[in-house]
Amino acid sequence: MKRTCLSLLLALAVVLAPRAGGAILYIDINAPGGKRMPVALPDLVTASGDPSLSAAVPKVIADDLRMTSLFEVLPPASYLERILPAHFAGKPLSFPDWKMIGAEAVVIGKTEARGDQVAVEMRLYDSTLGNMMAGKRYVGPAKSYRTIAHRFANEILYAFTGVRGIFDTEIAFTATPKGGRGKEIYVVGLDGQEIRKVTDNRSFNLFPRWSPDGNQLAFTSFKTGVPAIYLRNLQNGSERPVVKFGNTKTPGSFTPAGNALFVSVSTGGNSEIYRVHIDGSRPEKIMGGWGILVSPSVSPDGKKIAFVSNRGGAPQVYVRDLGGGKELRISHAGGYSTSPSWSPAGDRIAFTSQSGGRFSIYTVKPDGSDQQLLASADGDCSDPSFSPDGRYLVYTFQKKGYSELKIISADGRWGKSLLSGLGGLGSPAWSPRR
Repeated sequence: MKRTCLSLLLALAVVLAPRAGGAILYIDINAPGGKRMPVALPDLVTASGDPSLSAAVPKVIADDLRMTSLFEVLPPASYLERILPAHFAGKPLSFPDWKMIGAEAVVIGKTEARGDQVAVEMRLYDSTLGNMMAGKRYVGPAKSYRTIAHRFANEILYAFTGVRGIFDTEIAFTATPKGGRGKEIYVVGLDGQEIRKVTDNRSFNLFPRWSPDGNQLAFTSFKTGVPAIYLRNLQNGSERPVVKFGNTKTPGSFTPAGNALFVSVSTGGNSEIYRVHIDGSRPEKIMGGWGILVSPSVSPDGKKIAFVSNRGGAPQVYVRDLGGGKELRISHAGGYSTSPSWSPAGDRIAFTSQSGGRFSIYTVKPDGSDQQLLASADGDCSDPSFSPDGRYLVYTFQKKGYSELKIISADGRWGKSLLSGLGGLGSPAWSPRR
């Protein structure tokens, strides 16, 4: 399991911290369209072990940095200096050579095999000032090199912006196995690599939801023939039911503290929203009554909840104050709206809405103002989920039997395909930071 590998991966030493007060800010991450920071990413020095890591690690870092639209990775053919083992034993870099090709930052590294483990030393230099901005030494299984690269990409982003990166986060989703039936839950890295199957019971497993610490997934499963909401520990693979009462039941979101789960449970033809402790005890009805009440999504401060109700005739998204009970409809995009997802800052809610026969992704403020169309295509865009930094969303695109997971920036300026090739892709959920 990757979570186990992550627990073994250690940043053993901070070679250099930028300064005691935090990062030196070079880039305003909230200023779109500005000049991109030119970065050089030469191949790593291979002291021993697998030489393919020399190019593999910089490639992962380069792909991560490009995703931000803040960096320009310079082509290796332009590099004038070759990185040598001596550069890790006191030999200074030739910063004038790097400045000559326009590089304002240089990332170098060295790999060394230690049995079935690999040690990777990474350094980030400001080529204008000639100083090292960040340095880390990682040790872990050789197969964890992508995680190592993602973590140092986070260090680079923080060094230049003061914002913590999300490159080592993951996305849970559902899909039909190749040659199989039903739906299983999978997890994939932010770069679309390292896909792993979480469930394997040849049944229907739906609606994965991350715990705030990223160690557990809640989901609905029909594996016994009767639907129940289960909680799976991603570190040891253990799994247990937490909601068995009622008929149809789906998880919504964990409370910010992670000690309870908001769920939707149908009884007697109506669906109601409950708050259930993760040990399965003390289910507390939050909302009930006639019609449907589904898709509960709690705000980051735990004070409000977004949900879907058909009380107005068709499903729409509402926000309720958990303290005072005041409710407000916030979706006004189309005749059918669903799947609300709060931004981590609590300032916007993404949702799916149908208009003109197709589903699209919108965002809106919690008071219902400033509604904006974010993602629309010649197919259906649905099930948005915010990244833990609030700068991106993942969603499902479907068209005539084809399905795909896509990522889009919260301002709509950038997007990419994350994953395709599996049938029935859906219900993506972005993990918290590690």
